[in-house]
Amino acid sequence: MQTLTDEILKLSQGDKGQVAEILDNLKLVELQKGDFILKAGQVCKQYYFIESGSVRLYYHKGDNDFTAWIGTSGQIFTDLESYLNETPSRLNFEAIEYSNVYTISKADSDKLAFKNNAYNTLLRRTVEISFVNLSRNVISFQSEEASERYERIEKEKNWLEKYPLGYISSFIGITQSSLSRLRAKKK
Repeated sequence: MQTLTDEILKLSQGDKGQVAEILDNLKLVELQKGDFILKAGQVCKQYYFIESGSVRLYYHKGDNDFTAWIGTSGQIFTDLESYLNETPSRLNFEAIEYSNVYTISKADSDKLAFKNNAYNTLLRRTVEISFVNLSRNVISFQSEEASERYERIEKEKNWLEKYPLGYISSFIGITQSSLSRLRAKKK
């Protein structure tokens, strides 16, 4: 649990006691590849903390599914729209490999936030990071060519060797055959 502990310590800026209290409120969920922790249509009632493994967030449109994000070790996430508004999620959260994910329910999160300032900071920083990533992705789709989006993924993430090309191509907004052509040009 060291990776997650380090990330919580860094983001929360809390002392060891505050971080220990945060960790004490988390519940471990062990996921096999293909297990879901949230399906579209369900209300998201938890925050998720990835200790190890990877979770794909995606949605369906017609006969296709589109990767919105892939969470990896040390990352913290939720479907904020569903979580805050208590509305059905449009997203699926699926383990794409064996994963250890810790959760905290909305009720427990609200109680902890009331008494632990470091947890409040952790939540705020998580939302800030998510907003920065979302802004970057929107600007990328509006201003970059597919090849530039691919190069950014190649530089910033370790996804290319680890995940199926279909996940990556949908994340950067191109077909899998277009991604294959981009990769061939790079060689």
